Amino acid sequence: MIALQLYTVRERTASDFIGTLRQLADMGYRAVEFAGYGNNSVADLRAALDQFGLRAISAHVPFQRLEGNPQQAIEELQVLGAQHCVVPGIPQERRATADQVRQLAETFNELGRICREQAGLRFGYHNHAHEFEPLDGSNMWEIIADNTDPSLVDLQLDIFWAAYGGVDPVELMRKHAGRLLQVHVKDMASDEQRSDMPVGEGTLPYDQYLRAASEAGAQVYIVEQDNPRNAMEDVRVSLRNLEQLLGER
Repeated sequence: MIALQLYTVRERTASDFIGTLRQLADMGYRAVEFAGYGNNSVADLRAALDQFGLRAISAHVPFQRLEGNPQQAIEELQVLGAQHCVVPGIPQERRATADQVRQLAETFNELGRICREQAGLRFGYHNHAHEFEPLDGSNMWEIIADNTDPSLVDLQLDIFWAAYGGVDPVELMRKHAGRLLQVHVKDMASDEQRSDMPVGEGTLPYDQYLRAASEAGAQVYIVEQDNPRNAMEDVRVSLRNLEQLLGER
């Protein structure tokens, strides 16, 4: 399944969330991942999803929200019909040492247990590039992976950020096969900044990456760009290219 992380079209949803969902459905998307709800109630968003033939497969929920009141966040995801609750990052002051990251892993295990027992939700963690920086003889990604229960905590791999961080996404997916139910996909420009681009329009070998993701058990490919040039056109291009790469036409 192909989905869209709605953060990519945040400027559109800020002014017209419901209308943007309609446009994405008309474009061909059938699933979305939330990153906040704007000024809308989750009930209204669920009604719009149902009306437009969209599914909420996941949502990025700030770690601080889950630490403070996981029940409220879980209830919102249940209304949306989401299946995955994903933490999209951790403040630097909470991940500066290996001991801090191991403590995070313990918290992730507990949040994963709460999500599963209270709502049948999968809990996961989403990476950027800093997870692959050296940290006390390892790195944040590996410490989280080694200290979390695979039955409770998924790894939502962002392929672009892994490559940006200097690791081989294929090797990473092989090593953690079975824990990567969802992967984030965006391509990389050849410019000095290695900017993000629509899938299939940059330098990353996505035919190899998607094959490895499938072999690792990925079920959902989530389009995302942090800095799109033209958000609606970029997500249209990513959808078209992913359909071709995955043979979903």
